[in-house]
Amino acid sequence: MKREETILEALDAAMADIAPGAAILFSGGVDSGILATVARRHWRPMLYTVGVEGSPDLIASEEAAECLNLPWTPMIIDASEVERQALALLDMVPPDDPVTLSFELPLKIVASQVREDTLITGQGADELFAGYSRYLIMGPEELESALVSDLEKVLEHAAPLERRIAAHHGKQVFHPFLDPRVIQAARSIPSNELIVQGTRKAPLRHAAAEIGVGPPTWREKKAAQYGSGIMNILRSLARRRSLTLREYLEELAAGKERYAN
Repeated sequence: MKREETILEALDAAMADIAPGAAILFSGGVDSGILATVARRHWRPMLYTVGVEGSPDLIASEEAAECLNLPWTPMIIDASEVERQALALLDMVPPDDPVTLSFELPLKIVASQVREDTLITGQGADELFAGYSRYLIMGPEELESALVSDLEKVLEHAAPLERRIAAHHGKQVFHPFLDPRVIQAARSIPSNELIVQGTRKAPLRHAAAEIGVGPPTWREKKAAQYGSGIMNILRSLARRRSLTLREYLEELAAGKERYAN
């Protein structure tokens, strides 16, 4: 069996275990594109994309959703909404971790506003299939070690955090890429075959092409906090106060504590 087929069979089995009607956090990239396409075999998922007006993720997601012929809802945010949601998320993410907070804000926003009880994210795909740009400069042994370490961090910290965020709003979140069957399929691929001629996540892209996930999802996209425009907003809010991003979040957290007391 080809590797693409093994990946797709594992993802299909993981998706089949999820109750129909779940919505997908959709960025318009290959990870969420393949999840949406596989989910479509079982039900017709709603796709949600969070971003500021004109952000790369909103533009790409609209085109990708049209190609996939799936319903799509943009969730357009502004500075006041980002600050409000960041303030609430500081109950779960410390202010000295702005990368995690900004990355998880789209999930927080979707979970707080949508009607679906179950959400699906692409958490884990980058760690399984070498999706981060920093992997490009690593040798085979270093890459293998980094992939193992990064996946452990996702399983031990990132995935439980996302479950807590969703549960806070009465939702469940599922991570099909972290299903043991998918992890096994991905880990069977030698790390030196995950990046081909500078293209990250090569096996996953081949799997996407196998099931007709269209070209709009093939771009090398930025992480959620950048593609959505959220990081730019947070940095702008910090600059208005002449603060670093970490100082700004610490100020928000301190104000919340004073109000609570």
